[in-house]
Amino acid sequence: MKVIKKAILSSLLLGLVGTSLAGCGGTNNSPGDSPASSNASVDPVTIKWYVTSGNGNMPVTQQLLADYKAESGVNVELQVVPGDGEAIYKKVDVDLSAGGDVDLITMQNAIVLSKYATNDWLLPLNDIYKEAGYDYETKFGKNLNKFDGDTIYTLPDGLVSWVVFYNKKIFDDANVPYPSGEWTWDQYIETAKKLTDPSKGIYGSSMPDYDTILYLLAQQQGVNAYKADGTSNYDDPAFKESLQWYGELGNTLKIQPSWLEIKSKKIPYDAFMTGKYGMQLIGSWYTFAPQDLKTYPRDWKIGLTQIPVDPQGKNGISTSGGIAVNKASKHSKEAADFVRWFAENNYKYSGGMTAQVNLNDEESNKIFTEIAAKFPALDGITAEDLKAALVTPNLGAVPEKITGSIPTDYGNIILQEGELYLVGQKSLDDAISSIKTRANEAIKKQSTIH
Repeated sequence: MKVIKKAILSSLLLGLVGTSLAGCGGTNNSPGDSPASSNASVDPVTIKWYVTSGNGNMPVTQQLLADYKAESGVNVELQVVPGDGEAIYKKVDVDLSAGGDVDLITMQNAIVLSKYATNDWLLPLNDIYKEAGYDYETKFGKNLNKFDGDTIYTLPDGLVSWVVFYNKKIFDDANVPYPSGEWTWDQYIETAKKLTDPSKGIYGSSMPDYDTILYLLAQQQGVNAYKADGTSNYDDPAFKESLQWYGELGNTLKIQPSWLEIKSKKIPYDAFMTGKYGMQLIGSWYTFAPQDLKTYPRDWKIGLTQIPVDPQGKNGISTSGGIAVNKASKHSKEAADFVRWFAENNYKYSGGMTAQVNLNDEESNKIFTEIAAKFPALDGITAEDLKAALVTPNLGAVPEKITGSIPTDYGNIILQEGELYLVGQKSLDDAISSIKTRANEAIKKQSTIH
């Protein structure tokens, strides 16, 4: 399941999947918008970018690079790595450890970004952009991935927001109104109870088995997983509440499959498309599934709405990818310019959602209209529906994952210890204590390395 998800996310975040390339040329930016102006150079500069073999071989990749060269005069040469995203990062790790100077590295998510920034392999872009007069704060606002305060290593090339997809037929059969607007987790649970029908094998809710789901409430409340001294903050009551809350959804309330059922029955990430689940909480990258009637044939309608919130933290969950510049790059300004251009234009190639926050109404409506047109006509999903679900000005925004000094280790520890609680092999207190202890051990080990 996770391999499939990673492949899908990789395609969306890299922006190398698309159908129509009409009108996908570069934007007409003023001189102050571009950190590098390679057209003025007599000898064209070539910068190198790691990509997977699958993405590197797509025609749209060549179109994207041709469009950028036409605007900037800079060649972007692909360094193709066989395999998926994991293979890329193994190759990058080896190359950077040996002082390799390939210019561009895709940051698939905040955890990858945190890893490479912590290892001091990335070039901060703040000064390059400020010197060029490029206002990235206005362009991307709350969607910027800032590291260790205000350091910018990348710009978001798309935005994935957590939303709730719902099966209109199950709602209609249960005579339950469709959800819309701001709502709470209590309302979500009450809705799921009304939709659940064991006699028909129908669950009211479905949630992914990601580490994020085990600390979701704490994340929405903005509770830091690290204390001020850098040690684990997992003894904050919000993390215990989150794990217990998630466990009760499947084990006690039975409005969704329990963790044990998900694992033992190998319930796939796309089980919602079977028509047996009333609601699906997941990232907006999942829109590919309802749009694909060939892979997921159905005669029932799908709707979507914004993520429920915790009264103590009215925040949506979002994530984004981007491209970072190798600290050892010999063409740092040109590489930074490609990062800018890609972040501003990626949505035109991927068909996804831009992370820019300063678009005017006409530009914004055009994007949402194009996305809505990709859904089957039977769903009747409009641009306004998408805007209400994906762009929620009534909510704040917090990142999907715990990052910090041990992003990968933290997530793995939470999954391992959390699972022992969810399947009844550890008490809640013991699981939380073990997460904190193991996280502190990993933090200490990481500090000795750096």
